[in-house]
Order: sequence, then structure tokens, then C-alpha cells
Amino acid sequence: MFGRYEMIDRIGLGGMAEVWLARVAGVGGFSKTVVIKKILPSFAQNKTFIDMLLAEARLCAVLQHANIVQVYENGEIEGIFYIAMEYVAGYDLFKVLSRATQSQQRIPPEICLYIAAEGAKGLHYAHNARDHYGRPLHIIHRDVSPSNLILSESGEV
Repeated sequence: MFGRYEMIDRIGLGGMAEVWLARVAGVGGFSKTVVIKKILPSFAQNKTFIDMLLAEARLCAVLQHANIVQVYENGEIEGIFYIAMEYVAGYDLFKVLSRATQSQQRIPPEICLYIAAEGAKGLHYAHNARDHYGRPLHIIHRDVSPSNLILSESGEV
């Protein structure tokens, strides 16, 4: 358990944070699967990393687009800062490309173009996003990579 979140499985590990599949329960049998991104314990007291995570949460909370994962909340539990985000059931593009390579299969060009176009829609929205007062947010995604593109089981990017 991490606060009110039941941590199910660690699904990612980066330089400053780890990403977990989690579940949060509510009243009357309510249950929601979410993703928790939390600062690694070794960086829990590092103000720079905390500020970076909190800035990410603030920026992402403003973004409302079909091609961008939603941020539900951020907080601190037992000295560990985190972000709770939308869970997208599916696979990241890196894993899809790796599996295609291993099985010596090619992804059809129209599928590649669709993935690229949908990813570009999300980036375009973020790059042109404005705050609640209409001021540009000047967002630049600094980690556009196949592992950060999630392909949902229902065909969304």
C-alpha cells in the first residue's frame, strides 16, 4: 500500500522516479485502476527532483486532450511525492516495436503513420496549450520516445 493506493506492479523505472500500476478504492465497491509516478526514495529529499515532479503535475493537470494521459492528482505520502495518472490499457510503442523485430514482422505503413499522426496531435496540443487565463504554457516535451507512446487496446495513441 502507498497511502490509499494499492500498488499492483512496478511498470517502469527512470532516473528519478518509478511508475506503478495501482488501484484506488472508494465507497460502495468503487475501484479505479490508475498509474502512480513517484520519486525514488533515494531522491525523496532532493528539492530539484521534487520541484520537477510537481511542475510536471501542474502542467499536465491543465492539459485535456485525447492523446495525452490525464493527471488526477499529486501529493506526498510518507515523504514521497507522487502523481496519480490515467491508466491506459495497452502497450508502449517500444515494446510493440521490439516484439515486431523479434518475430521478424513489419508494422504496416498505414499503422505507423496513424501512430505518428496521433502522437503529433498530442504534441501539437501541448505545444500550443494555454493556462486558464489564456497565457501560453510554452510546453516542450523533452522525452518524445517510443516508450512514451502508449497504444491502447482499443486503438488510441
